[in-house]
Amino acid sequence: MSTINLNGSAWTLSASEKKLKISGVQMNIPGDVHSALLRKGIIQNPYWRFNEKDVQWVGKEKWLISRTFDFRKEEGFRTYLTMSMADTYFTLYINGKTAGRGDNYFRLWRFDITNLLKNGKNTISVEFDSAEKRAIADAKKIPYPVPCSQYDMFSPHRNMSRKIQCHSGWDWGPCIMACGISGDISLQTVREGYIQSVTMNTSPVVRRKFDGLWNAKTGVRYHSLSDKKMNFKITLKGNGLDFETVIQEDAFEGDNEYTWNLRVENPELWKSADELKDEGLSENSLYTLTVTALNADSEDDDSMEKQIAFRTLSLIAKQDSYGCSLYYELNGRAVFAKGSNWIPADSLPERWTESRYRTLLQSTVDANMNTLRIWGGGNYESDLCYNLCDRLGLIVWQDCAFACSLYPATEEFLSSVEQEIEDNVYRLQHHPSLAVWCGNNEDFGSLTWYEESRKNRDRYIVDYDRLNHGCIEATIKRCDPDHTWWPSSPCAGPGTFGDNWHNDSEGDMHFWSVWHEKKDMEAYLEIKPRFVSEFGYESFPSTEGILEFAEKKDLNLTSPVMEWHQRSPGGNSIILENFSRYFRFPKGTENMIYLSQVQQALAVKTAVDYWRSLRPHCMGAVIWQLNDVWPVASWSSLEYSGKWKLLHYAAKKFFSRVALSLVKKDGVVYLNVVNESLSTVKAEITVRIINFEGKDVAPKIKIPASLKSDTVKCVWTSEFSKLPVKCDSNECFVYAEMKAASIDGRKQNFYMNDTLFFERWKKCEIGIPEITYSIEEKSGGFVISLETDKPAFFTSFDVPGIKGTFSENMITLLPGKKSKVTFTQDSFGSSGKTKPSTLSSFKKALRITTLRDTYE
Repeated sequence: MSTINLNGSAWTLSASEKKLKISGVQMNIPGDVHSALLRKGIIQNPYWRFNEKDVQWVGKEKWLISRTFDFRKEEGFRTYLTMSMADTYFTLYINGKTAGRGDNYFRLWRFDITNLLKNGKNTISVEFDSAEKRAIADAKKIPYPVPCSQYDMFSPHRNMSRKIQCHSGWDWGPCIMACGISGDISLQTVREGYIQSVTMNTSPVVRRKFDGLWNAKTGVRYHSLSDKKMNFKITLKGNGLDFETVIQEDAFEGDNEYTWNLRVENPELWKSADELKDEGLSENSLYTLTVTALNADSEDDDSMEKQIAFRTLSLIAKQDSYGCSLYYELNGRAVFAKGSNWIPADSLPERWTESRYRTLLQSTVDANMNTLRIWGGGNYESDLCYNLCDRLGLIVWQDCAFACSLYPATEEFLSSVEQEIEDNVYRLQHHPSLAVWCGNNEDFGSLTWYEESRKNRDRYIVDYDRLNHGCIEATIKRCDPDHTWWPSSPCAGPGTFGDNWHNDSEGDMHFWSVWHEKKDMEAYLEIKPRFVSEFGYESFPSTEGILEFAEKKDLNLTSPVMEWHQRSPGGNSIILENFSRYFRFPKGTENMIYLSQVQQALAVKTAVDYWRSLRPHCMGAVIWQLNDVWPVASWSSLEYSGKWKLLHYAAKKFFSRVALSLVKKDGVVYLNVVNESLSTVKAEITVRIINFEGKDVAPKIKIPASLKSDTVKCVWTSEFSKLPVKCDSNECFVYAEMKAASIDGRKQNFYMNDTLFFERWKKCEIGIPEITYSIEEKSGGFVISLETDKPAFFTSFDVPGIKGTFSENMITLLPGKKSKVTFTQDSFGSSGKTKPSTLSSFKKALRITTLRDTYE
């Protein structure tokens, strides 16, 4: 086999309609039309102020991309052109002749172009039709409306197109109808045929004995150009293993499927991010599986390589007296899912760079998360994304690419979806990080959202059943029967159809009462969920993040620009209203921005601390959302640039494998300790009741604690009225700290603390702290040493213009207690290597803010 990679910058972009007079624009593959036009200056940055409105015309036009390549024809060989992530409706031309058409972004397209090629220089062109116009036309062909969710700026009928659904606009994202090729385009020349896919499923030969002999079930789909005997060479290497075998099979003209069972003794097992940290590791060691099709001369004709690992990983649902549990099980061990929801890395696909994926996913692991839900309104992600999840130990919940809509169930649509699912299941199922295939995001629930479906439910539920169960489920179970199938998110389980926005007794839950229904944070404490796959709370990005889309004159939270970059209806008003619920209203925009992030972190912390204390009843807390596709006010814990919000710092703490938390429910304070490490933890816990001058107002309480692996324990509880204090509840707070003496008998220098107010923060007379600090340089960053004369709450650090992360943030400072916070400067980022900051520039940039700074 020989391959010609056609990726790169040799492409040119032209408007198909001559009236636009756009031609000869340099185009990248992978890339998109908007990025090419932006680079040329034909459009302005669509993320800046209101520019999104000015680029809507791009998605309504036809575009042509072209390049030349050299080719030498060989007798007896056939050449195929393959494309992935071609967005969305296209016609392919080779040397001016039609070679094929496509209409589904999620497909892997392969065209036989042998007879269109010539010796020497060849021309390839791809013309993209407007997905928006095609969707409008397709909607007219259906005799009844098929509604979908829409926002202030949107492209209509997005559910008609097999395209990333959030490109049409979402409640956190812009309407940018990208087109182009976001994946790869290449030519493969073969003599005998080509490998379509390689799959792998691993299991212990003796059930639940994970340290012995394993079976590696290897599947291959091979397209043969003739009937013949075929030899396949299989190699499996890594972690001391060097296995090779050659297997002969009968191949018939057309598609062939083979399955072989390989036996491996005592392989290295795949680990979750938590387990890697417990063992002092940063990444999993993977095995390399290579399948090679040998031609008649025993030469390599085609080959495919996969990175695989040995593990059992499932999503387990079991009926119990309360309802139906839900949890991950990895190598026989129940895993509490601590994670976040992933949306596309950017609205402009050309920016889906390796460094961007690495930054976002490494930040996920660094915040002590172990799971990622890849949301259905986005993508079946690139191989790079899953490869990184494999390495980092992130367990992946994969939604199929359907969200918040009803969808058509025509034969044409279902046929396209079946091919889409088949292509992606065969591409992705080998990844050790992949735990579950989920049919969609909120599609079943959306049957109740629209007047049309409420009035004629039977029509639409039949369409839903044909698509989700008759097509998607059936195809997944045919192609990948070994992975867990989950019908929808949220869902009570296979065969159930209920309201899992409010039913906390079974399956996975989307809990949005605190934000969309505007309930208090305390509503998180009113449910006992089994697994929450969506919940969240909005905040503004930092001032630095806001200035990525706004001018300084726009820095008012109700300015038109700020409201344009807020897509949740009434979102800014909800943030501002909640200030007055919990806090004294902040002065000035800077303090409002800071307090919005404090408020977001506290809301999500309230939920996670309580839900983790319910283990094993509750076994999942997956935050909405991890990242942003453009600079915006949203539920994300990482700003568009990758900068950590205070929520992400809080998550690093409340998702810690060994965690201490104070929870107040119905007037009672509970001090809980969770141990999700692999070992027994022995610790000393101290509880203090402190007034706002920093003095203890009750005797200190010392609590020894010993927790086995995967357990939670309430080590102390009290009502305020029963505490021996000489102050009112609005004059003091609880401070708890834990020092781990040993983990599994080994001495540890583990420390954690938590702070809880007895009353809402606005009711408390907090003293004005005087913080003193010094900064010293260290390798790769700086150390800030801090002291205070009075308790300083939610003490937060920021260094605008300097990329990096703090060891902790939003902390409590106490008198007489020195604190040190380390800043580590990025060595890589979305823009490449960063220039080290000097001590003087770091000092100048450093901003320290506390709760008491926000009001007079």
